[in-house]
Amino acid sequence: MRIKQIAALAPTLLGLGLPGGTQASPQVLLRPDVVARGHASSIEVTGIRSRTLQVRLVGASADSGRPIPWTPLHLAHGIWQAKLQMPELRGIYPVELRVGPGARILRSGEWLLRVFAKGTFARPSFDTPEDVARWWVQNIPGGAKLVALKRWPRPAFDRRDPRLHRLLVLAYSRTGHPAVHDRLGIFVTAVRDGYGGHWRLLEATAVP
Repeated sequence: MRIKQIAALAPTLLGLGLPGGTQASPQVLLRPDVVARGHASSIEVTGIRSRTLQVRLVGASADSGRPIPWTPLHLAHGIWQAKLQMPELRGIYPVELRVGPGARILRSGEWLLRVFAKGTFARPSFDTPEDVARWWVQNIPGGAKLVALKRWPRPAFDRRDPRLHRLLVLAYSRTGHPAVHDRLGIFVTAVRDGYGGHWRLLEATAVP
């Protein structure tokens, strides 16, 4: 499991000039970049000259859906630093930077904070979210058969990036219990390993 992430800004943003003479060629360090829910992470940014700097985690929420606002960073010895307010839901959260309200937003597909349960990276990855759900059924102790599977709309409080998270609902029968009234259901959330990456199991829950 990776402990640190140092990501150069995407080439399209290298050398970007910002209002007020700000220079933007930042490097972002998350400490750590993979964290369990309820644990802390901080950010350090270098390569930006500005009087102010703010950060947010895209799709991060607290208190059952309240968006986590932009957080100011503090400059010390040439390094912008802040403790991140952590999301209430597991998932992958892109990092965005700006020098102030209304300013151009800086982002990179490599700036990602992962809020994962222990062992998430040990799970296999697949081409589609549906493959993740099928794998989950195949690994039910005692055996099970998938009966139905479909993508499910996410609840309003879930603000996570839909390009990185998919919610599915499935019905299955345990081995030896094929009757319709014995069928069970579960919601499976698949998470993508970055934009364009493969999918793996984030969590399985009784409610979405």
